[in-house]
Amino acid sequence: MNYPTIGQSVPMNVLGAVQSGQKLPMREGQVFQGKIQQLFPGEMAEIQIGNQKLHAKLEVPLKAGDSYYFQVKATDPELQLKIVSGPYGQKETPGVKIDNLLETLQLPKTPEMRQLAESFMKIQLPLSKDTLLAGEALLKQVPAGQMAAALQSIAKLAALKLPVTPQLFSAMMGVETKGGLQDVLGKLEQALAADQDIPDVQKKEIQQIVQQVRQPLLETAGGKMLALTVKTALDSSVEPGVRFQTVQLLKSAGVLPAGTSLANLPETLAKLVTAGSSPQAGAVQTAAAETAQSAAPAGSSGAVQPAAAAADPVKQLLTVIRQADGDAKLPATAAAQAVRLVQQSDLPQPVKSGITDLLAAHTRNAEPASVLLGKVAAVLFGTPAADPTDSALPAPARPAAEAVQPAPAPASPPAAPTLLQALTGTGEGPGKLTELMRQALQSGSPDVRALAAAAEDSAAREITGAEVKQSIQTVLAKLGVNYEAGLAARQPDLEQIQHSLKPHLVALMQDGTVGTALREAAESAVSRLNGPLLQSAENGAQQQIIMQMPLQLHGRRIDATLEWNGRMKEDGKIDPDHARVLFYLDLEALKKTVVDMQVQNKVITLTIFNEDTRLESAGEMLQETLEAALEDGGYRLSAVRFRPFREDEAVQSVRTSAGSRTKGVDFRV
Repeated sequence: MNYPTIGQSVPMNVLGAVQSGQKLPMREGQVFQGKIQQLFPGEMAEIQIGNQKLHAKLEVPLKAGDSYYFQVKATDPELQLKIVSGPYGQKETPGVKIDNLLETLQLPKTPEMRQLAESFMKIQLPLSKDTLLAGEALLKQVPAGQMAAALQSIAKLAALKLPVTPQLFSAMMGVETKGGLQDVLGKLEQALAADQDIPDVQKKEIQQIVQQVRQPLLETAGGKMLALTVKTALDSSVEPGVRFQTVQLLKSAGVLPAGTSLANLPETLAKLVTAGSSPQAGAVQTAAAETAQSAAPAGSSGAVQPAAAAADPVKQLLTVIRQADGDAKLPATAAAQAVRLVQQSDLPQPVKSGITDLLAAHTRNAEPASVLLGKVAAVLFGTPAADPTDSALPAPARPAAEAVQPAPAPASPPAAPTLLQALTGTGEGPGKLTELMRQALQSGSPDVRALAAAAEDSAAREITGAEVKQSIQTVLAKLGVNYEAGLAARQPDLEQIQHSLKPHLVALMQDGTVGTALREAAESAVSRLNGPLLQSAENGAQQQIIMQMPLQLHGRRIDATLEWNGRMKEDGKIDPDHARVLFYLDLEALKKTVVDMQVQNKVITLTIFNEDTRLESAGEMLQETLEAALEDGGYRLSAVRFRPFREDEAVQSVRTSAGSRTKGVDFRV
């Protein structure tokens, strides 16, 4: 399938000197088509090749104005050429010229060879016999629908002076066809799992990196999973077997200690939240937190800082109860402080009332503080209490259209944020959340897998632009696309770079003990990772950057290719005010989708190519949200246009200016 693209089929940087105005480099044995412009004494001539002119010594005198196929005989001390075929006048058809060239070079006149030679001549790119033979062999393995992309890939390899090998050809084809990396990583995982020769430690590390690449937001879903599993384990209405499975899952993922059981789960959670707290430390932290909170500007947001975390009323409440003598009754001053903390919290009113009743009953009954701790923790981390006012309200009648709407996300325990903060505040916390979600997705229990699906769905409903940005950064870092550049620059985070995927794959390729299937899968993955780098280039102030990313956002698989074309500012940074960006997306529901974004003076115009006609109505509903988000970033939305994904119209629309077409549906601001 042909895709919309920016600029020429073969970019300026790829064609090198042929189109960039630099001196055209020549190597012995190369063949090219040229026209004699002028003749000089000493059998010297000025020859034009496309937009370039060069001076060379010819074997025999020729006639000015005629075209020939030349072959480079020598380059030192001067360029010497010999005639391969010609002369040709303007009436000669390309087919005759190509056939004469192939006969002279003793090359087979196959359809693939003819197409390859013709494509080289059209873009005025020097060719060699070895390049043509290697390219023909590769073209014979390409489906008819990908022939144009294959010819383009071979031409770019030749222009970059790279050998036409299956590995490099695959790298180029992955970019030309916008082929995603999901399948490549899937084959790598299969080959890795089947190989018995690779050490277990090395295999596990590579598998973990691949999983982080394929599921970059697993930690976010893990936070939802933590809340759901804890709530399920504490819910007495759930079958005991299911509750037991959730506790075992939390223990196997390292979230809870090995001695945790259903009986002591509330106390264990309270200890996890209040770990490291002491009466003296708690008082100091609380005072510091209150000072920081009073000094913070209204409406400020961001990550929870240590002082703010210490001021969490839920944590302070559990700390007050836990720091009392577990076998004795809670002192009156501590009980009063606990009541005050409950009232100051943002907990739902039913939860506040429930804990207040527990504190009052504790004061009357003189039960041990340890018993009170378990009861309060069960309320905080268990099933959220229902608001009694909800039951008094009649259920609204739902239109028939709403019957297909997805169910609301499951409610989390009231103190879920406090529990999550306690876990992620440790160095191993994020890893435990990722492991929790990984084990849940792979669990043999249908009930656990159902909880994992609910966690992913809940996280997907709350996904933000910041999370998508973080996932892209995680994927690029874990893939190691800039591994070689990092080594050359001796970056300070070299150890982190070495824990990315590419260096591990290179090691597999060089390991003689690795099985053939795994080595081939590693070679294929490395080739595909190198493809965008080969096609990204710099031409003065103009920059062209291509990236390919396999994304899985909470269970939704996306293969994305990004092609950015813009300029650099004087300080060497990318100019965010002027750019052209193409997003090639392969989505589970919408399938092939292209988003063409043009930025001029921070004014953005979007053109979206897709065959689904429902996108028009969806665009109308989401445009205000998009406009507001862009304004927050300092940009203004000018128009959103929807186009059917027809190859000829899509390509033409992208190559012309955004406002030059009248077909389609436009939403203007």
